[in-house]
Amino acid sequence: MIGRSPVGLSVTQTRRGARPEIEVHISAARPRDVKDQVAAAVTRMLGLERDLSGFYRLARNDSTLRPLAERLRGMKPVRYPTVFEAFANAVVCQLISVTAGMSVLNRLSEAFGKTMSDDGAAMRSFAVAELVARSNPDALRALGLSRQKGEYLINLARLAANPKDRDFSSIDALTDDHAIERLSEIRGVGRWTAEYVLLRGFGRIHIFPGDDVGGRNKLYEFLGETALPDYAGVRRIMDRWHPYGGLIYLHLIVSGLADNGHVEVSGCSRIS
Repeated sequence: MIGRSPVGLSVTQTRRGARPEIEVHISAARPRDVKDQVAAAVTRMLGLERDLSGFYRLARNDSTLRPLAERLRGMKPVRYPTVFEAFANAVVCQLISVTAGMSVLNRLSEAFGKTMSDDGAAMRSFAVAELVARSNPDALRALGLSRQKGEYLINLARLAANPKDRDFSSIDALTDDHAIERLSEIRGVGRWTAEYVLLRGFGRIHIFPGDDVGGRNKLYEFLGETALPDYAGVRRIMDRWHPYGGLIYLHLIVSGLADNGHVEVSGCSRIS
C-alpha cells in the first residue's frame, strides 16, 4: 500500500557481482507519482541500504560462521513492509504449521486487502490494518483464526491504525529492552513475538528471537551443540557474533530452506 492505494511491484535482479542492480516494475494508475515511495518501500523490504561488510569481516575470521556466510553471500536481511504485517505473521503462525499459517494469511488478504489489476491479472495487497480494525473475532474465526488470535489481531490492527502512532512508529526510538517491554504490554504479545517483530518489522538485525524453537534448534544443530536449546543459551552464543544475531537467524532459516530444495543457491556463494 502506498498511502491508501495498492501498488503492484515486480523486482528483478539484473546484475550480480560487486555492484549489483535491480529493476523495479511499478503497476499503478500514475507510476511517476509513487516512484519515490516505491523506492523507499523496496529499499526497506529488501534491506538494500544495509552495509554488511562488518558481518563478512566477522565471518572471515570465524571458521564456524564462515561457511554459512559464504553459502548465502550477498543475502540481505529482508523485512515486512509494515510492522502490522510482521505482527500478523507472528500471531497467525503461532503453534501451527507454516503451510496452515500461510493459508490463513492468504484468506486475510482476500478479506481485508485492496485489489488492483495489472495487464488483466488481479492482485491483492496484504490485509489493511484499518479494515481489520473494524472487523470482529467471529469474522476472523471464519477465516481460520481462533477467537483469541482474532481478538489479538484486531487489537494490533487498531494500534497500527492509530494516527498518533501510525504502525507503531514510537517504538523506533526505544532501546531493545524498552521496546520489548512496551510491546509485551500489548495483549497477546510475549517475548518471542516482540523480538520477532523487532527483527522482521523494525529491521533490528542484531536480535535473534531466542524463544523461536525452530530457530534455536537450527542454531544448536549448526554448532553441534548437545545441550537442550534454551533462551539463555542462545543469548550466550549470540554474544560471540554481536551485533548480527538476527542476520544469522535469517541465514539459518534460508539455509534450511535451501537444504530442502525450496530456494536455489548458485555456486554456493549467493542466493538466487
